[in-house]
Amino acid sequence: MSDAADRPAVSSFERGLRVLIAICDRDQVRVEDLVGQLGLPASTVYRYLRPLRELDLVKESGGYYRIGSRLAGDGRGVSNETLALLARPILAELARDTGETALLTIRIGSHALCLDQVQSPHPVRMAFEVGQVLPLQAGAASRVLLAYAPAEVVERVLGDALPAHTPATPDARKLRRQLESTRTLGYTASRAEFIPGAYAIAVPVFHGDEAIAGLCLAGPANRCTHDWQLSARPRLIEGGRRLSEQLS
Repeated sequence: MSDAADRPAVSSFERGLRVLIAICDRDQVRVEDLVGQLGLPASTVYRYLRPLRELDLVKESGGYYRIGSRLAGDGRGVSNETLALLARPILAELARDTGETALLTIRIGSHALCLDQVQSPHPVRMAFEVGQVLPLQAGAASRVLLAYAPAEVVERVLGDALPAHTPATPDARKLRRQLESTRTLGYTASRAEFIPGAYAIAVPVFHGDEAIAGLCLAGPANRCTHDWQLSARPRLIEGGRRLSEQLS
């Protein structure tokens, strides 16, 4: 088959990938935003969104499109379902023993995704929607993923204009120092960086030499006292170690 015959199919494939990448690069996006960003007619964007939704690569809610959980299968050799299944007992144990919400996060491109969680038993608690997309640069649950991400991902995030979700959201200079500290200590903590009044601590989960997920505890800062941190941190580190061993 000639190159000329191949070109339309390749061009169509590339346009579909651009639609998918545009969604991956943002927390949520409307069709009209994709139309403006990509310069494609709305009918064309909808034509590409249909198979992406059918394959669970993207999902739609209230007119907004987000990445689908199936994108978590990123070549790590560990399926989304296996990771969540192995993590679930550890999440439940952490939530029970510390009294705060335990969550599992994974990186999708330049964002983090809440893969699973076990919520705190307290009426007032920090909780996330499973499948919720989070920024990589704000909050311990996300930053632990960025710290161990490939260098090109780190530089892309640091090179972008970092939105300030709260007054405590770090700028690029502070974030770079935090990433170095995370890799040195093996854990990271945050206070009100993404959600006002929240405290979180997170550790990486490894599959071989690659950090493929983050294990995190999150709760109201007024409940996550110094004594709580001293008790919760080793439990979380042990949980991350156990999950990493199971994956290996």
